[in-house]
Amino acid sequence: MMNRICPIGSIPYEIKSGDTLGSIATYYMTTEETLLETNPDINPNNLKVGQIICITQQKPDVSHCPSMNVYVVNKGDTFVTIASKFGISIQSLLKVNPQVDPHNMMIDTIICLPLTPTPYIIVIDTTNKVLNLYFLGRFSKAYKIAIGYPKTPTPKGYFHISNKQVNPGGPFGSRWMGLSNPHYGIHGTNRPDSIGKAITNGCIRLHNRDVEELFSKVSVNTPVIIK
Repeated sequence: MMNRICPIGSIPYEIKSGDTLGSIATYYMTTEETLLETNPDINPNNLKVGQIICITQQKPDVSHCPSMNVYVVNKGDTFVTIASKFGISIQSLLKVNPQVDPHNMMIDTIICLPLTPTPYIIVIDTTNKVLNLYFLGRFSKAYKIAIGYPKTPTPKGYFHISNKQVNPGGPFGSRWMGLSNPHYGIHGTNRPDSIGKAITNGCIRLHNRDVEELFSKVSVNTPVIIK
């Protein structure tokens, strides 16, 4: 059971003492019916400690941003500053946001970004539980993180950000950045005390304030090196 492979769009979860299908559904902001659809072979009345089930992740709103590359408007942002920040033209930003009035943007408005080359690289140090951000090859900032349990370790290798979501909910905190390995991502947390520990099911977890800052800098296709 420990080697169960979850389908694309879901993450593995190890049953712990006291877990019920209802408590797991509540924690991950889903339903028992959805869990049973994803795990048709399980007996909800006989969950065993150590058993692996799959949790379906919330899908991004691809109808809003087909590129899955989004940005949340901050105080002081304009189309000019956002375009400059990501090295894109104002025209290309207007093209992918026809519904947005660039002269009347509210804070926390979600806008789309076109896919462009990125100057950032993320390097995750699982030994020291630190996410290091590099800009044009130079160190920019370090963030404390939580990583996977020894039984569900954070995968090592070369990946990239494949999608971005705002307020995914549950244990994923205020932001989600999915990796090209579809079972894993970089996200916030509803348990700030967990940062600095090996406590996740393989994802990289940051404080919400940190993941929001990182989210505002990097875009889809940003390289992520985990070592």
